[in-house]
Amino acid sequence: MQVGDGIEVRRSREPGGGEGLFATHPWKPGQTLLRDRPLARLQAEAFDKEDPALLAKAHACLAEDGQLEVLLGSDAGMALWRGEPEDPRRDAFRRCVEDTWPEGTAEARARRAEAMCIFSFNSYMTQDGGRFHAVFPIISKANHRCDPNCWVVVPESEPGEEVTVSYLCKADLLRPLLKRRALLRDGWEFNCCCSRCASELDDMRRFCCPLPGCPGTSAALREQLAGGLEASSCSSCGAVPAEAARQAWAERELQVEALVEGLPESLYCAWAPCEDFARDHPLHGLAGRWKNFIARRTQAEAHEADDEDERAALEEEGEVHRLALQRCLAEVLHEEFVEEALHEELAKPLSPPLPQPHEDADPGAATRASEGRGVSSDGAV
Repeated sequence: MQVGDGIEVRRSREPGGGEGLFATHPWKPGQTLLRDRPLARLQAEAFDKEDPALLAKAHACLAEDGQLEVLLGSDAGMALWRGEPEDPRRDAFRRCVEDTWPEGTAEARARRAEAMCIFSFNSYMTQDGGRFHAVFPIISKANHRCDPNCWVVVPESEPGEEVTVSYLCKADLLRPLLKRRALLRDGWEFNCCCSRCASELDDMRRFCCPLPGCPGTSAALREQLAGGLEASSCSSCGAVPAEAARQAWAERELQVEALVEGLPESLYCAWAPCEDFARDHPLHGLAGRWKNFIARRTQAEAHEADDEDERAALEEEGEVHRLALQRCLAEVLHEEFVEEALHEELAKPLSPPLPQPHEDADPGAATRASEGRGVSSDGAV
């Protein structure tokens, strides 16, 4: 089914992908594939605060202005994924409706819970014009890959190539293979089988070769034997890492992972071991996630600096961390996306702001992320 100039909807070739978006003629980097207006949108405050009462209130507004009927009654809304019938979040949404918004008939309550399911699987977070979760009739059909070919700009594509996005934020694309798949399985009920996730090597667990002067890396194998870290031979010299080196890598990885997961509370005890790890293994996903956090923190401190010298010093330090993050992102994203990913990650506040809704917003760029999947109020990919 043709849905725009150069885009059609048809069955995806990805295992379990359902319908997806496909290019019907070549696209160049930087071109806009399509623009899409939302079927419905909810203020993001309820999701930020994880407050069932606020969620029910937001959905009440959805019903009052007619968006609920569009979402549930239109062909475009009916075509959107709602999850498996036995998905536990269905029961959770039903309980939320019963506890916080019990008015009306049983059918009306069931429709409210259905709308919550649709938003849970299909919404994007707006980036301009206020913070909303928005569901789109076309963009919401784009399937996920851990190496997407569409964000704000797209790499060159060929007719018949599927247009894919990432449901995960850029920082989560730096997580190891099994963790990424778990996030996608828990959030969207599918096992990702993209080229990154199907690889025998985990590209986010890369360790620098221990041989002096060798620029190569060894990647952890997808299948790990009990009791130790299994890794590939060096990408440059071909040496097989010794058991002692692999054991040392595994121990440091476990330590740094706990520290990174504990941020920001773990910051002061994390600094030295995480910086050392990022220096020794700069292409490891943990190095990228650490540099992402510390670049954002240093940037925030520069904005609050008391004098120009302090601000300049912090900005210089932040640039060092930003370049380290850029190097790590470049290993998993198309070249055209790296600067966009950096901009999006470093623009995030260290704590989520309260929404500032505006009814009229200009079209902008579409990205997809685990914390809401960002787009403009009028979507564009």
